[in-house]
Amino acid sequence: MRRTRLLAFFLLASLSSPNAYAISAIRVQIDQLISPSATLKNADLKLDWQGEAPRLSLKAQIKPITALKPEAQGQQSTGYMPFSLSCGRLAITDAGQIDCLNGQLQAKQIQLPFSLRANIQPEQLAADLRFSDAQFSDASGLHAGEKLSGQISLSAKPSEGGWAWQGLLRWDAGELYWQPFYFAKAGNQLDINGRFIDDLLWVDKANLLVNGVGRVSAAGRMNTVTGRLEEASISAQKVDFAGLYAVFLKPMAEKSVFGDLTVTGQADWQFELKDGQPKSFELTLRDTDIRDNKGKFAFKQLQAHLPWDYDQVKTQSVSYASGQVLKLPLAKTQLQAQINRYALSAPKLSLPLLDGALNFTDLSAAIIDGLWYWHVSMNLTPISMAEFSQALGWPSMQGKISGQVPQVSYADKQLLMNGAMTFNVFNGTVGMNHLKIDDPLGVVPRLYADLSMRQLDLGELTRTYSFGRIEGKLDGDVQNMQLENWKPVYLDASIRTSPGKQLKKISQRAVENITALGGEGTAAAVQRTFLQFFKEFNYDKIGLSCKLRQDVCEMAGVESNAIGYVIVKGQGLPAVNVNGYTQRISWSDLLARIKRITDSNSKPVIQ
Repeated sequence: MRRTRLLAFFLLASLSSPNAYAISAIRVQIDQLISPSATLKNADLKLDWQGEAPRLSLKAQIKPITALKPEAQGQQSTGYMPFSLSCGRLAITDAGQIDCLNGQLQAKQIQLPFSLRANIQPEQLAADLRFSDAQFSDASGLHAGEKLSGQISLSAKPSEGGWAWQGLLRWDAGELYWQPFYFAKAGNQLDINGRFIDDLLWVDKANLLVNGVGRVSAAGRMNTVTGRLEEASISAQKVDFAGLYAVFLKPMAEKSVFGDLTVTGQADWQFELKDGQPKSFELTLRDTDIRDNKGKFAFKQLQAHLPWDYDQVKTQSVSYASGQVLKLPLAKTQLQAQINRYALSAPKLSLPLLDGALNFTDLSAAIIDGLWYWHVSMNLTPISMAEFSQALGWPSMQGKISGQVPQVSYADKQLLMNGAMTFNVFNGTVGMNHLKIDDPLGVVPRLYADLSMRQLDLGELTRTYSFGRIEGKLDGDVQNMQLENWKPVYLDASIRTSPGKQLKKISQRAVENITALGGEGTAAAVQRTFLQFFKEFNYDKIGLSCKLRQDVCEMAGVESNAIGYVIVKGQGLPAVNVNGYTQRISWSDLLARIKRITDSNSKPVIQ
C-alpha cells in the first residue's frame, strides 16, 4: 500500500509540472496489484506529454472479488477481464483539480465514453462524471444498457468524525435492463445526501424521479462491514399506477395470474424498516381500473387501503364499483379484513354475484417462512340460471343454481378442498370431491378432481341446449380428472340413466344428435323407415363413457355389440336403439362433434 501511494504521488507531481524534469513520457508496468475489492494484473500505464495536451492510457486485467465465485467469473477461465482506460486530454492543476476529457473505458462487453472532473482538497473531495452513448452487458444476459447518456456527481467533506456527502445520478437517454426490470424511458434522476461515520452509511434524504411513474423519497442506514440495511423509510405520493405496474410490478408477477394486466389510477405507498426487519407498510389505490388482458377478471373504480404494521393490528379495506371474474359480473362490493403481523382474517366476506352472492366464511391466511397458507369456506346463494348462462355465453338455462363449498386450504403453492363441494342445478345435484390444484396462480396450473352428477332432469337439460327432447333422469361421474392449464389431459367419464321409476322418452331429433356423437355407421336413416311417423320413442337406458389419455378418448356405451357399442337401448313400442361406431377419437374431434350438434349440423345414423 505504501509503494502504491508513493507511485501515485510521483505521477501526480510529474504530471503537474513535467517541464521541471524535462519528462516527455512515463510508463509503469505492474505484474499484480491486490486490493480488498479487486485484483489487477499485467497493468501497463502510460503518461504522454507529447502533443497539444497530456494523454493517459491504461491496459490491464481485473478480477473483482465477486468473480471468485464460479457463477460470477468472467469470460476467461482465469476469471480475469481485460480492459483499457484512456484520457484523450488529461490535466492536473496545483489546485488539486483533475480533468480527464475525451475518456474511454473499454472491455469485452463495456463501451463507456466519458469526461471526468475531480477536485481533491484537504477539506473536500468532488467528482463529476459525464457519459454518453455508453453500452454494457454481461455474460448471463441479465444486465444490459444501450445508448446510455447521463451524469454521476459525488462530493464529500469531513464532518463530525466522518464524512458528509451528496450525490446526483441523472439518466438522460438510452435503455436499461436489470433483470427483471426494463427501463425504456430515460429522464430519471436521483438526488441523494447523507453521512459516513464509523462504517455506517447514512442516507439522510434521497429523491428518485422515475419517468412515467412518479417521485419516490427515501432515507436509511447501512452497515458497510456486514452489508446489512439496518433502517429504511420509503414513501411515494400520487404515483401513476400504470407506470408503477409496467416498470416494477409486472416483471415480478410475470409468471402469475397478475402478469398481463391493464391498469389505470393512482397509488400512494410507504414502507419502513427497523433493525433489519419490516416495521410498517401502507398502500392506497385511488380510482383504479384493473383488467386482465386474458379476460379472467376485471375491476372498475377500485379503491383500496392496505396498511400493515409489525406491532399493531390493522384493518384493510377494498371496494369496487363493478367487476367480473371469468365473465361473471360482480356488483358493487366493500370488503374488510384484519391483519395482525403476518396473519389475515375475516369472519365473513360477501361478493354480490348476478342476483345472488358468493359468501366466504372463516377466512384465515398467514405467511410462514415466506410461503402463503390460508383456508376458507364458501356458499353460493341462489343465482338465476338464465342470468348465469347469459353471462357465460351459454344457451339459456332455467331455474336456480346454489351450492356449498367445504373448507378450502392453500399451502406450499397447492390448493386442497376438504370434503365435497355440491351445487343444485337442473333439479339434481352436481358434486366435486378430492379437488387439488397445483400452482393455481402460476403459468401452468394443474387440477385434479372427481365429479359426480345425480338425478339431473334431462328434460330441462336438453331443452337448454336445443339438443332434442329427452325425458328421464341422468347420473354421471368423472373420475381421476386431470387438467393442465385448465385443459383435460386425463379422465374417466361416464353418463347413464338414473336408477328408479321415471318417464323415459326420447325425441327423433335427440336420437339424431346422440348418433352423431358415436360416429356415422351404415344403418338406415329414420326417414327411410316407418319410424319417421313417430316424433318420440321409448328407451330403457342411455349411457356413454370416455376414457381420456392425453388427447385420445376411448368411448363405450351401456353395452357392447358386434359393431361397436349401444348408446341408447330401446324398450317397448315404438323403440329405437342408437349405436356408436367410433371407439377411439381425439378430444378435440369430440368437442368439434358436440359443437356441430349444437349448431344443428349433425346427420342421423339410426338402427
